[in-house]
Amino acid sequence: MSGPSNSPGPHVPNGSTSAPDASTSAPDGSASGPVFPRQFWLLALGFIVLITGVDMSFPFESTYLHERMGVSMTAIGLLIGLPVFVALPLYALGGALTDRYGRKPAMVTGILVVAALYWTFALAGSLWAIGAAIALEAAFGWALFLTGSNAMVADLVPFSRRAEAYSITRVTLHIGMVIGPLLAGVLLAGDPTFRTLFLTGGAICGAYVLIVIVAFRETRPEAAAVEQRLLETLRGYVTVFGDRRYLVFCAMALLPLYGFGQIWSVFPMVLRAEHGVAPATWGLVLTFYAVTVALTQFPVIRLSRRGNKLLLMAAASAFTGIGLGGAGLVPWRLPTLAFVFVLGQGIVLLVPISSAVAADLSPVPLRGRYMGTWTLVQTGGFALGPTFGGMAMDVLGARGASWVNIGVGLAGAVLFALTAKRLGVGLGTPASALHGQSPSRAA
Repeated sequence: MSGPSNSPGPHVPNGSTSAPDASTSAPDGSASGPVFPRQFWLLALGFIVLITGVDMSFPFESTYLHERMGVSMTAIGLLIGLPVFVALPLYALGGALTDRYGRKPAMVTGILVVAALYWTFALAGSLWAIGAAIALEAAFGWALFLTGSNAMVADLVPFSRRAEAYSITRVTLHIGMVIGPLLAGVLLAGDPTFRTLFLTGGAICGAYVLIVIVAFRETRPEAAAVEQRLLETLRGYVTVFGDRRYLVFCAMALLPLYGFGQIWSVFPMVLRAEHGVAPATWGLVLTFYAVTVALTQFPVIRLSRRGNKLLLMAAASAFTGIGLGGAGLVPWRLPTLAFVFVLGQGIVLLVPISSAVAADLSPVPLRGRYMGTWTLVQTGGFALGPTFGGMAMDVLGARGASWVNIGVGLAGAVLFALTAKRLGVGLGTPASALHGQSPSRAA
């Protein structure tokens, strides 16, 4: 794990520096420097710090609003969920800002907004103030950070290793997801008012901001810095939304994302309806899911890195649908856990492979805008799960909803398999080759 060259990148307009784009640094798509440079490891390991702060705070927002402020669960659902849907169009603006001003400003701004949200929970006594902070975070918080960090990974890592890179960040995210709630339990034991919890969570997020500012260099490619005005940058979305190859991929990705979005919402209700699984037992099932995902994430992606990405997406969709649906249809205990394991392997493939495909389909000058659009698709697709999954459960019952999940997952698998060659994303296809023709041309 050697570090990158210490020499700075070429100067680009507006004072930013840029590394050579990893996807085009060599004819075969390989990078001239280390495959995973030092900054990538700083980014990945920094996620442990960041997610510790996020996951010691985020899971307790609803509890605080309900128990400490007396807000009804219906109002809490609207307060937290509605801003996400309203803010979806702003994710495109986040992609434009990431290309116009750089990856670091996007990441720093996003996490500062997240930290401000937690500090508002700790210090504000008004529901209006908290509601405003939630709305601001939905628009320019985690989503903006995700767009900037995804673009930075794509800048740093050659296309052939991006799926591995995104899987490494997933592993470190899961480590933070384990540490955060454990630390939250300790803090809540000493201060049940939640104030110390939210203050500490915000402070940890602030510490990550300092890491980004001090230790990270800007990675925006020089080609992305040509446009001098934000309006010119926004016009780049004409190309994004004219890229039918990319839009077809995004539309198909909604199918496995539909299943992914149900894991923390509809799925526990299905298990309770079919198997009588109590909340405490559901916590154990969720722990089993998280541990198996963390342990298999990198090895699975490492072993599959030479495979066709669209065929891997087909497997991800099939595993997600079959695992999610099958767990509600088979007998309780070991058969159910076996399908939960299958579900986890679907997510192991889905998240890093889909992010890698989105990056591969992104021309270098528009990478931030493409990744901003991908953030919109991820968030919107994830929201489809509880919305339509809950509706399916109300209309068809738990078993009917389980069969719908299987059908949706298999439909995604068929579509990905049928379009694997036509979309041009597969073995040995660098981003530069994908965009040797006009991006708006039909797939």
